[in-house]
Amino acid sequence: MNQEADTQPELKFAHNVIEHLGIKLYKNKAANVLAELVANSWDADASWVDVKIDKLGGPRNNGCIVISDDGIGMSHAQIKDHYLHVGKPKRTNARDLSPRGRRPMGRKGLGKLSPFGIARIVDVCTVQDNLINWFTLDLDQILAVGSSGAYPPKFHAKDTPIDSPLAGPDQFSSAMVGSFVSKLRAENKKSGTLICLSSIDAGLLPEREKIAYELGSKFTVVLLRDDFVVSINGTRISEAEALPVFEFRIPESPGSITETVNGQDVRFWVGFVERAEWSSDEAGVGVFAHGKIAQSRPYFFNKKGKEVFQRYLYAVVEADWIDEEHEDLISTDRTSVDWSAPKLKPLHEWGQGKVSQWISAYEKFRKSKQDSEVSVQAQKLRATGAVNTYSKAENDQIVALVSDATREIGKMKAAERTREDLLIAVSKAWINQPTRDLLGSLWGSLLEVNATPEHITKVIEELSRHSVPEKMGLALTFSQRAFALSVLYELVHKQSETDLQKLVTEFPWILQPRGDLLTADRTLKSTIDRLADELSDEKPYHPGLLIKGISQSQRADFVFLTSSDDKNVSVVEIKKPDLQLGVEQTRQLSAYMDFIKVHHSEANVSGVLVGNKTGLENNDKRISVKSWHEVFTECRAVYVELLAGMLDISDIEGTDTRLKVIKDIGGPATWELLHRLAKTDENLKLLMEQFEGKTPMALSPSA
Repeated sequence: MNQEADTQPELKFAHNVIEHLGIKLYKNKAANVLAELVANSWDADASWVDVKIDKLGGPRNNGCIVISDDGIGMSHAQIKDHYLHVGKPKRTNARDLSPRGRRPMGRKGLGKLSPFGIARIVDVCTVQDNLINWFTLDLDQILAVGSSGAYPPKFHAKDTPIDSPLAGPDQFSSAMVGSFVSKLRAENKKSGTLICLSSIDAGLLPEREKIAYELGSKFTVVLLRDDFVVSINGTRISEAEALPVFEFRIPESPGSITETVNGQDVRFWVGFVERAEWSSDEAGVGVFAHGKIAQSRPYFFNKKGKEVFQRYLYAVVEADWIDEEHEDLISTDRTSVDWSAPKLKPLHEWGQGKVSQWISAYEKFRKSKQDSEVSVQAQKLRATGAVNTYSKAENDQIVALVSDATREIGKMKAAERTREDLLIAVSKAWINQPTRDLLGSLWGSLLEVNATPEHITKVIEELSRHSVPEKMGLALTFSQRAFALSVLYELVHKQSETDLQKLVTEFPWILQPRGDLLTADRTLKSTIDRLADELSDEKPYHPGLLIKGISQSQRADFVFLTSSDDKNVSVVEIKKPDLQLGVEQTRQLSAYMDFIKVHHSEANVSGVLVGNKTGLENNDKRISVKSWHEVFTECRAVYVELLAGMLDISDIEGTDTRLKVIKDIGGPATWELLHRLAKTDENLKLLMEQFEGKTPMALSPSA
């Protein structure tokens, strides 16, 4: 081949295209960059792809990312006419196939620019028919070209035989290419491509776990395929690395379901994680075309409602035909689909319906599972005497109430503790002595007569009828507290810190709405302060020395709450909403907790920091940091849920006068929250509609 007669290859690009479609589009998005390069390997019919993260390698020893494959590679002519021609379409027809019959992922010819989102130097070494072409692209030199739009890359090899000695620009590059060529020859492969990204900021070099998970979320072809094996640092990506762990799956066994939407095949599978311990952008539906993401998460087909369950959802929808239309419906960075296109309207409507179905199925599964878990938890607590024991019907009602009220708080240890606290609190609140005496006499009447089936039925009806006042009494209490929170929230923004301290001292249930288990302990506060003041400054470090150094005015911010058996101690630090919390408050609170632990080693000591938490980083897992808005919002929601639960099981009608009392006591905010809950509770919805005259009353037997 006469290379002298061949014109110099040039990277050709329009003005600013490198900046806008390379640097800005993929800036600091290492996972997106790797996704584009892996997609190129797929399109090149590679059977394997290896991603290597070398934190010490690279021409400048400052780290690099190397992606290699055994795909079809490129000739010198293809590099010149296609690869270096930015924006030249990779397909002439939307339904084109690769030489080995694959549906290509690439379409626009812009993915080659993605490396410049994280790297300044890109080396490309490609082999085709045992001929090597190797060149370097330098971003700084490309940008220096300016508006001319032509940059000649530096070639280190042009159609050089694979067995020829190679001399690269530096020792690292030469060794890297030599190792790649040796691997191809060992496998008797005549083609392949290696791309090395270097001059990368150290913070942009991702960990293996991150890459595996990101590639798993962006492709459906990186797992469990013999014709496309993707490895990271020499180890194949596993399903455990690439996908979350699911507690509920549709379909149950691995695989997918195929349905027809407007004459087109759509495949899908859905998983729900047990604990949503991930960022919000990891949940949702990923829509794929030709094995690559087209609509990234978080996406729910714009379906509203039950967002609390959406955060557990991880779905894969495959619709290859989206990328086979003449019209380009997928964004350049493959993060969104043009759902406004008429051709996609049926798929969008199908997706909305499916999201509802999937969440309803999971909600049913979770309700059954949680009801069982709360029931077992209640049995254990009753066995130890922590939860009061009543009749089976009452025990079941308490379990159902607590399970419903805590349906959406998750499965963390804190959530289990919350359910335990609420089981204890509700079981104690369940006792209404006059009603208990009446119920006792009814049960006792069974001993005075020959208990016939008819008599037993009558007694059971009486028992049910007389339990309503107790349930409605609880409903009124919950309504009162929900309203009180609305008033107290307004007061918080107008009072001093001393007044806020008094507020929490008098109403500790504001901070623990799941149950009144802790009460203000002024004795413990004074004892701790006295012991701290008596410490000698000359002693070795002691947590009490920090307390000793806190002025009396600052100590007044702390509230001490303890359980009756002194086994649970909570220290509360309160700041006004307009005063920002800082490291000093966290340090002082930790000191109090450490000092208490010294004198009460058997106690479970925790802390609560309430105020403006903007920008505060808390590394002490014993401390919960909350804003006043979070405190009151959570508390009010709990009591409205409890109120709704009591109304639901009381079997009253809309004419019941106590409903008006509840509405008047609870106020507009409480009534509005009840309306929201009624949207998913048919019994509550009917009751409220009857009360508001929107639904006629059922005729009673005496009418």
